[in-house]
Amino acid sequence: MVGVVLWFVCQVSSKDARTQIQAQYNRWSKAYMANDVDTLLSILSPDYVLTNVQKEATSYKVYKAYLELRRKAPKETTVYKTRIKSLTLHGSLADVDSLEDMTTAKPKPGSRTLLKSVHTHEYLDVWKFDGKTWLLQSTKTVRESTR
Repeated sequence: MVGVVLWFVCQVSSKDARTQIQAQYNRWSKAYMANDVDTLLSILSPDYVLTNVQKEATSYKVYKAYLELRRKAPKETTVYKTRIKSLTLHGSLADVDSLEDMTTAKPKPGSRTLLKSVHTHEYLDVWKFDGKTWLLQSTKTVRESTR
């Protein structure tokens, strides 16, 4: 009976997974801008690994320490928005190709005009469904660009 219950709990449709993971990305953006470290950590799996575009890996422990430093930082002025390009579901794991846009407006030197800059990261993320929610297990940065 336990196997049947576990199978049922882990079965999530691609549509539901996409909706729930997009909600997690939206929670992340809002929390990041507010320096809400507790919410950020609640989205990450304890075995989370972030790999940057230079292929350097950052463990959960190190990333957590970085996030803890944000608690005291001023609120973020950059606006973050992440969208899912594609999602492939493998039982309780989801491979997600996502795009994160970071929009910043800074004053043009010697002017009141604001210059808008959009920095985009493309990520390959792995999300893990724990039976209740989707947790971000890993992030690999594929490319970055600014316009």
